[in-house]
Amino acid sequence: MGQFKKQISSIFIVLLIILVILELSPFLMGRYFLGEGFSRSEIQKALLNQTDAVEDSTVKLGTDDGGYLGEHLLHPYLGFVSIPRAGYNQYGFPGPDPITQKDDQTLNICITGGSVAKQLYQFTKDRIKTNLQNHPAFKNKKIHIVLLALGGFKQPQQLLSVNYFMTLGAQYDIVINLDGFNEIVLPYSDNLPFGVFPSYPRHWNIYSRKRMDQKVILQLGKQAELKDRQEHARQRLAGSFLRHSNFILLLWKISDMNKHNQVLVSEAKLREIIEKQGTDYQSTGPEFTVRDTSNFFKQQALFWAQSSQQIAALSQTGNFQYFHFLQPNQYDEGSKPLTPEELEVAYEQGPFSYKDAARQGYPMLRTEGQKLQESGINFTDLSLLFKNETRTVYSDKCCHFNQLGYNSLADQIARKILEVQ
Repeated sequence: MGQFKKQISSIFIVLLIILVILELSPFLMGRYFLGEGFSRSEIQKALLNQTDAVEDSTVKLGTDDGGYLGEHLLHPYLGFVSIPRAGYNQYGFPGPDPITQKDDQTLNICITGGSVAKQLYQFTKDRIKTNLQNHPAFKNKKIHIVLLALGGFKQPQQLLSVNYFMTLGAQYDIVINLDGFNEIVLPYSDNLPFGVFPSYPRHWNIYSRKRMDQKVILQLGKQAELKDRQEHARQRLAGSFLRHSNFILLLWKISDMNKHNQVLVSEAKLREIIEKQGTDYQSTGPEFTVRDTSNFFKQQALFWAQSSQQIAALSQTGNFQYFHFLQPNQYDEGSKPLTPEELEVAYEQGPFSYKDAARQGYPMLRTEGQKLQESGINFTDLSLLFKNETRTVYSDKCCHFNQLGYNSLADQIARKILEVQ
């Protein structure tokens, strides 16, 4: 009997050691499998849909939503909005309802722009609030921030969004517009190759027809099935006691990332199907021919500036302060000494339409921005914000930032707002 107890004890000890090793292993293997350190708290937040900094649990710092074409719907005035889902309001934007009312105790702030503006809100809205509340002008104010920005938004979508929600009754005290990159790059990379009029929304040739073809509908169905399986797996683990295990959390995170990558593959297939379809006026708009790319970029920079002027005009009738910021970008030559990490993960060494457009277009954006400033608009050029920054701030080969980058942007934006109070 004593020998049996010893065997049981030995087995128990071995199992306990194995369990301890399994529970500690994610901290050692996380960087290899996830590309970053294992964070139990962050993974559990994503699992339970409790992410505070990121309303949409599929969004990762430095990236934009995967599968955006499948998750965006046509909008009669704004081009497109997201499908309302966890973390998104009924109007298709992340965060709370953008229709706000003024009162003496609350400062209503609206942030607009593209994916960088969207992530600025998602990752630093509390930092912006804290920076502003430390100033006597806002010390006793409740600060309420809403978002009118989505991945791929470019002017005049910001202008139209602010105008549209004002007509629905929204009242803002401050409107922050962080943009410039999309306006100079996307007309060149995503519209021009498919004959789409430059001021039309990005991928309008796809959005305008994606629900009118059987192959497209079938591909959207496959994408929906993939996302449904991903969500079902999340809910199943979230309701299980196994969610407390580090090892199980790691397995779920790896599986969730794989499913997310499948959605991205499906997204690419969706684009391929639609881009092979014939063109029509609904998908392209007025015929537009480019003979001189330099002049093309000048036109886009001017269109960007004129859109900003219209938001400034709205600020007079809407009685809000308007602040316009030109975002930095790694392809803007001389704007930052890129670190080895940035050169590896955030810079395309070969031919890249984004790089070509940014290099040619950013000097023109700065020129038009200076004119905005001279006309009395609260415009701030942040394109050289990281000129002397030796740390890594860019996180992908498009335009997005790590937490340090977004914190720096948030601090500069808050500083500019406080300068004019």
